[in-house]
Amino acid sequence: GHWRLVAGILLGTAFGFLLVKSELAWRRTLIDQLFLRDSRFVRTFLVSVTVGALLFWLGARYGLVRHQFRPQHVYLWGAAVGGLVTAFGLALCGQVPETVVAALAAGRIYAIWTFLGMLLAMPAVRLVSGWMEQSIYRWPAPFQCPDRLDGLFSGNACFWIAGLSLILCLFFQFFEVSDDGGAED
Repeated sequence: GHWRLVAGILLGTAFGFLLVKSELAWRRTLIDQLFLRDSRFVRTFLVSVTVGALLFWLGARYGLVRHQFRPQHVYLWGAAVGGLVTAFGLALCGQVPETVVAALAAGRIYAIWTFLGMLLAMPAVRLVSGWMEQSIYRWPAPFQCPDRLDGLFSGNACFWIAGLSLILCLFFQFFEVSDDGGAED
């Protein structure tokens, strides 16, 4: 019912507030991340992956979450195209959709152009989806996909995902490039 909408609005508001207060929503933070001068964004992302994997495992263990993943090459190629478009937008604008909305809500007017680009992307997807159905979606999968991915989200895999995310987080904690080109101490 409506409780999901209310929960989504409250969680989105809290998430946006945290993005703005931590300065992760600013364009400069993401650009510094791309040049390995400031790893706050990727460390925050990796910690959220760790917490999400563990919460997902707990939720599945106690019956709060059902996972019904059905991978097909259609989803693989669609995700690949979406990832390329997001990477292009990140390189061009220095922001991702989440940070654009938070920056715009915080009054950063420059984010309006990226937000308008995101809005224009919706009809563009509708325009090219017919072509994609006839071409990209008919490409074979690059590897053999199982019918279901439920086994990948067992307890063991969730702990591996969480562990690797924490290791990468520690790597980025201690490896940042300073402005003079050397590694920071």
